[in-house]
Amino acid sequence: MRPSRLCLQLFVGLMVIGLGIGVSSFWLPDGIVGSLRLLWWFVFAAVIVAALIDASVWREKQPIQATRTVPNSLAVGAPNKVAITIQNCTQRPLPITIIDHYPSEVTAEGFPRYLRLEESRKEDMRSSAQLSYIARPIQRGAARFGDIDFRIRSRLGLWDFRERIEQPQMVKIYPNFTAISQFETLGHDQQISQIGVHLIQRRGQGMDFQQLREYREGDTTRQIDWKASSRYRKIISREYQDERDQDIIFLLDCGRRMRTKDGELSHFDHALNSLLLLSYVALKQGDGVGLLSFAGEGRWLPPVKGKASINTLLNTVYDLHSSSSTSDLVEASTELMSRHRKRSLVVLLTNLREEDREDVVAATRLLAKQHIVMVANLRESFLDETVKTPVIDFESSLTLAETTNLLSARDRLMDSLRQQGVIVTDSTPQQLHIRLVNEYWALKRSGRL
Repeated sequence: MRPSRLCLQLFVGLMVIGLGIGVSSFWLPDGIVGSLRLLWWFVFAAVIVAALIDASVWREKQPIQATRTVPNSLAVGAPNKVAITIQNCTQRPLPITIIDHYPSEVTAEGFPRYLRLEESRKEDMRSSAQLSYIARPIQRGAARFGDIDFRIRSRLGLWDFRERIEQPQMVKIYPNFTAISQFETLGHDQQISQIGVHLIQRRGQGMDFQQLREYREGDTTRQIDWKASSRYRKIISREYQDERDQDIIFLLDCGRRMRTKDGELSHFDHALNSLLLLSYVALKQGDGVGLLSFAGEGRWLPPVKGKASINTLLNTVYDLHSSSSTSDLVEASTELMSRHRKRSLVVLLTNLREEDREDVVAATRLLAKQHIVMVANLRESFLDETVKTPVIDFESSLTLAETTNLLSARDRLMDSLRQQGVIVTDSTPQQLHIRLVNEYWALKRSGRL
C-alpha cells in the first residue's frame, strides 16, 4: 500500500497553506490568524481521518482476477501478441495500473498500462477488460513469464494497493521458423523462386526401378505411375535406384567466432536459420537430417526422417548457444566419424580464416573418406561493404588494402578445399540459406546425393 498522487497533493497543499498562514501572522490580526489556524487543523484532521478510513474499508478479499494468454512457442525476432484478461470482482469501478513481468529474453513496450474496470452488477456477470501488447523475443531458449502486478486505487482515491496475481508460464523461444512457415504456404515453383534457388537439370536419371512411393514436389511426370495412382486414388511415383534417400549431417560450430554479430543476429543464429530451412527442404524430399554440435555444448541428433521431424530438430537446437570456446575441427570430425558411418552429406557450418587451414584440411580429409563434405563458411558482411567503400584518404586506403588481403587469403583457403573435392560455399550470413539450398539441389540433380 502506498499513498496515491491525490493523497500526496492534498498533504503538500495543506503544508503550503499552513506555511502561508504562519507567514501571514506578520501582517494579519491575531484573531484572524487564529481562526485560519483552527480551520487548517480541522481540514488536516479530516484528511487524516478520511485517509485512515479509506485504507481500512476499501479492501475486498479478491478485487480482481486475471489470466495471461501467450503462445507456448515463440520465434526470435518475430512479434507475438500477449493478451491479459482482467475481471472486476467488486461492485465498484476500479482504476488500476498493470505491470506484466515478461522474461528478459523478450522485449515489450507500453508498461505500466492504465485501465479502468467498470463495476460488476452481478457476481455471475463480472465486468472485464482485455489489454494486449507485442512481445518480441531477442534470445533463444526457455523463458518464463512471471506474475502480473496491479496497483488498485482505493474508494476515495487516496491509496494505491498492490495486488499480485501469480501467472507463471514457461515458453520456448525457437530460432526464427517464420521463414519455414511462409515457405510451406507456397507451391513448389514459388518456393524455389522465393529464396533465389536455381535448379540444375539432372544430367541423367537411373532406370533401375526400386519402389513405388507417394508423389513428391519436384518429381517429373515421367515418374508418375498412373495405374498405381488410379488404384490408390492418390498420385504415386516410381523411385529409381539412384534416387535412394540419403542422410544430411550438420556439423555445427558453436565456437567463439560464431558469436560475431551481423545485423541483429549473430553468425550462429544465421547458421541455425539456414540449417532449419535446408533441413525442411531435405525432409520434404525424403532425406534424413542429423546434427552434431561442437566447441561448446555437444549435442548429437541421429538422422531423422519425415516432414514432421522438423519439430524434433527445432526442439534439439532451440536452446543451443554459441560459446567462448575454441573450435577443434579435427576432434569434431573424429567424433562424427565414430557416431555415423553411413555415407552422407556432411555440412560444416563455421567461420574459417587463413589460420585455420591446417585444421580444416585435416578435418575435411578425414570426413571425405566416408562422406560427401560441404563447408558452409560465413563471411562478415562488413568485409564486402569495406571493399565497396570509396577510398578518400590514406587511412581508408590502408583499410581497403588490409581487407583485400584478408579476402584473398580466404579465397585461397576456399580454393584449396575445392581442389581436394570439398563443396564450398563462402557467403554472408544473409545469403547462406540460398547458397545451401542451391548446393543441395545441385547434388540431388547430379545424382551424387
